[in-house]
Amino acid sequence: MRVTRNYRDSMVNFRKNSKNSQTSLLQSALSRSNTSSRAGRLASLLGNSKNTGTSSVINRNFINSTAKSQKFYRDMQYHAKQVGEYADALKAAKKDSIYDKARESGKTDQIVSDIKSFVNQYNNMLEDLEESGSRTDQVFLTQLSSMSRSAEQDLALTGVTRRSDGTLVVDEKKLEATDVDTLEKVWGGNGFPAKAAAKAGSVEATAEQNIEAEKSSIYSPFDRANLYSSGSRNAGSYFNYRR
Repeated sequence: MRVTRNYRDSMVNFRKNSKNSQTSLLQSALSRSNTSSRAGRLASLLGNSKNTGTSSVINRNFINSTAKSQKFYRDMQYHAKQVGEYADALKAAKKDSIYDKARESGKTDQIVSDIKSFVNQYNNMLEDLEESGSRTDQVFLTQLSSMSRSAEQDLALTGVTRRSDGTLVVDEKKLEATDVDTLEKVWGGNGFPAKAAAKAGSVEATAEQNIEAEKSSIYSPFDRANLYSSGSRNAGSYFNYRR
């Protein structure tokens, strides 16, 4: 069969146009795919940046919270230590005790001062234990409250009374008027001050443990934010919660 030249040329042109159309469709599809992919990556980066910013805020808040906790336990530790030190100062066991000196001088100023300081730091310690709210500290609080309740009558002889919440209050005039022998009997033996000091030692030790626990909770090198960066300068904060 004889094919005319015009027919052959038209068939060739048809194939070329068909191929060009397919190529155009493929390029259009690839372009849309690349645009979608770029948009997805951009959204991902923006999302990661947003999340990283949120993480940084959380980390800063946690650091501030941890610093406050450490200060709280340092205060508790200090108050408990002071209770022990003033209780030791009031002991009558050592030679030339504070009571012997008071008898020689006829003045009880130093004894009165130490008792007032003991009461002040004791109340501070109770407030710390109450504010803490931990199970261990609540046990300490209950034990100390029981001790002061048992010694309530003796303490009252020296002008120190117990409130319903377990804290102590000093009647300075009555305390200053108390004779040395009574002061020594109530504050210089193995009664309430010595028992409270022993318990304060446990409070001090527990506060130290809590301080160390708070320190160890600040930084974790194994936190994902420390291992991987999403391109944000805030990524990989060195301070991350790990408890």
